[in-house]
Amino acid sequence: MTETPYLNQKFEQLEKGKQIPQNSVPKIQRVAHYLRDRKHFAKHYSPRLVSIGPIHHGAKNLQLGEKYKLMWAASYLERKKQDARALYQKIASNIKQLKELFAEDVIEAFPDDEKLSWMLLVDGCALLQILEEVKIDHPEEMNVNVEQLILLFQDVLLLENQIPYEVLKLLSGPKNDANLLNSVKEFLGYHPDKPKQGAVKQDTGKEKTKDEDSFREELPLHLLDQYRKLLLDDPRRDIHEKHLEVDVSDSYADEAMIIVHRNTRELKAAGIRVKRSNSRRISDVHFSSGWFWAELRLPAIMIDNTAPTASLNLIAYEKCPDFKNNYEICSYQAFMGSLIQHPDDVKELRSVGILHNALGNDEEVAKVYSTLSSSIEVVPNTEIYSHVGLQIEKHYRRKWRTWIARSYDTYFSSPGTIIAFYAAVAALLLTFIQTWCAIKQL
Repeated sequence: MTETPYLNQKFEQLEKGKQIPQNSVPKIQRVAHYLRDRKHFAKHYSPRLVSIGPIHHGAKNLQLGEKYKLMWAASYLERKKQDARALYQKIASNIKQLKELFAEDVIEAFPDDEKLSWMLLVDGCALLQILEEVKIDHPEEMNVNVEQLILLFQDVLLLENQIPYEVLKLLSGPKNDANLLNSVKEFLGYHPDKPKQGAVKQDTGKEKTKDEDSFREELPLHLLDQYRKLLLDDPRRDIHEKHLEVDVSDSYADEAMIIVHRNTRELKAAGIRVKRSNSRRISDVHFSSGWFWAELRLPAIMIDNTAPTASLNLIAYEKCPDFKNNYEICSYQAFMGSLIQHPDDVKELRSVGILHNALGNDEEVAKVYSTLSSSIEVVPNTEIYSHVGLQIEKHYRRKWRTWIARSYDTYFSSPGTIIAFYAAVAALLLTFIQTWCAIKQL
């Protein structure tokens, strides 16, 4: 076989293919085409006001956003009394390492390092201004209206609108790690329990300040990565795990049980009461059961106009091929999708304070979860909530519990039915007394 230049090139590519190293961290990349190409999904992955980073930079429909970014970047530099040229030099001197944090196709439009460095400088400074100065009740401070501010909240959490956290660190300064991370958390709506004032005692007998302790935690890759970390964070997880264990002594534990995910109405009919957990972290889900009733605790969630976009981008992030994770967000949304299949399920969760509906009606919320479920299709990790599903199914199979629960809902679920029940009992008692008296007189 005569090898042509074309074949030589292809054989070389084939040989290099096995040498491609695995990324230690996921690179900033585009949403997978099989997610974006679905009907009505693309709008949730593309920015509507501003582009952050290289993927949507220069888009015609975002030219107003380019003006806003220059204004916000200039405001940041002025507020922090920073020199633009000095900060640009920081980015330019680290551009080789920063480029490694992007997928190759993402920065193809920036063959010139100078242009890429300038874009990261402007977008990074603008994003720092957003993180530190945005206030939902005072949009005028950013020279935008409320509607634009909501779009801004959506845009900065898009998978395709991320820049490396390392850029923000370079622009904010080496001594501001703790302040930067706190600004990110506050912007994302995270309010941790405040530690006691003063220094924190350590096992070594030394003391370290709150700021020193704060930036020792694992830093995020970008803003969306930090948002995911906050949703998964649960410092009380060890306390909850005792509620999640399956009772292996139960006779059903030896069976090969198929877990059937049931909606909220079915759970209620089986005597499983849904209640709110003590936190809003998605890991705070647990099930407990007694003789007659059981309890499923879920974290409180807010559903507003930004919720579908944020959730879909978190799902897309977990599905990035170079992101090694346990698919916690995908699994949680699939689990909630099984609970919410009808507007009445939404109504039930609203009534117990788990779901806060800011969309206007329950049917819209049910549609949101239908959309999220369709974006997941196959749950990559079925083990995360399998223990909860198993316990629910075990409870569900005890038909006598279901009968007691339905009887209770029929006769004791409202003051009217309770009064009617006691009235019927009183009528029977009076009838018995009258009959007994009549027999005695005979």
